[in-house]
Amino acid sequence: MNKTRLGRGACLLAALALGAACLAQPQAAAQSFRQGVSLCLYTLLPALFPFLVLCSWLTANLPGRGLWFALGSSWLGGYAVCAHNTAALRRGGRLDNARAQRFLVLGCCSSPGFVIGCVGGQLLGSVAAGVALYALQLAANLLCAALLAPWLRPQEKHRGPLPTSPRPPQQSSFSDAVSQAADSCLHLCGCVVFFRTISGVVSRFLPPGLPPLLSAALEISAGCADLAARGGAAALYGCCACLSLLGFSVYVQMQGILQGCVPLRLLFVSRLVHFGLFQLLVRLCLPLLPRAQPVYSSLAPRVVAMNRLSPDTAVTVFCFFCAVLYKTAQKNYNKAE
Repeated sequence: MNKTRLGRGACLLAALALGAACLAQPQAAAQSFRQGVSLCLYTLLPALFPFLVLCSWLTANLPGRGLWFALGSSWLGGYAVCAHNTAALRRGGRLDNARAQRFLVLGCCSSPGFVIGCVGGQLLGSVAAGVALYALQLAANLLCAALLAPWLRPQEKHRGPLPTSPRPPQQSSFSDAVSQAADSCLHLCGCVVFFRTISGVVSRFLPPGLPPLLSAALEISAGCADLAARGGAAALYGCCACLSLLGFSVYVQMQGILQGCVPLRLLFVSRLVHFGLFQLLVRLCLPLLPRAQPVYSSLAPRVVAMNRLSPDTAVTVFCFFCAVLYKTAQKNYNKAE
């Protein structure tokens, strides 16, 4: 009881401190908030929302090849798609607890669009370096799964659906896939905007060398941009560290998508192992990598200019908000009934 009260008291004090910091730095809070919203509207939603819908629907309707498709789509879509696929397979009884954790270790990564286009092409100045980093990232995933295999042995005798699940055990309709994808995207965007705002405000109160480390600890895209601005070896290895450790925002996003159906403890351990392996692989392959040239600019404006066109973004965002409004209306209608 005392520990619970202490934890609640610490959370309350942290919330009050963050609120006071936002009031003390309103311009920094507003600017960071705009950057987070722009990143969501022009990059995350156009890239993830259609992908999450297709992954949910195809995973539920491909019983024979669903696992391989889910793993491949996780490597292409990134950590959000990996968590989305793991939750669907776990609730549908396709994976037990140990295999679900193994799937997270294997599939959790940053998407090729982010690693190749943003980290490689924009921040390090070399698309070829981004391709190499993406391949080495997946190689580190495979090595992590092999090293942690003794802790990933299946212990459950039967693979069945979870005893209590707030959602249907298996998605069979396209509308269910759209609804779940809308929920996941709302959670992702909320986490990105929140942690981007907190990072921008708290950084104003830190010494000059600490804001990049804070950005890396909270949010992966901001961390890569700030560390890449240092240039040289610090830019390369700093971006690699962000790709391995992911940041607190990513874990909160994955926890919200999984909703407790798969524990994340082993994933934390695997990302620490991934950090060492990834750094070692990059070190060994450094003579083969093109020279990296850091780009001294913030990440969000470059992502907006490079990755998405206005009509493409407008159509996707419109479909996303239509899905959200449909889901909200459906919930209100069910409550009225």
